[in-house]
Amino acid sequence: MSMTHFPELTEKVHAPRALHIRFPLGRTFGQPGRGDLQKRILQDMLEAAQQAEPEILRRLDYKWRRD
Repeated sequence: MSMTHFPELTEKVHAPRALHIRFPLGRTFGQPGRGDLQKRILQDMLEAAQQAEPEILRRLDYKWRRD
């Protein structure tokens, strides 16, 4: 299971299983200090790894919060 910021590229290279998150590059699991969010993203990733079929790209619905 991989996390991607570039879904088009991920589809072109036929990654086996991937999640797309629309967060800034380098902030894949969210803002520093947001353990609650980071834990939810990690749980989504583990669940997807158990359920996903090969070459599936799933988009996560999280939105980046600007404080």
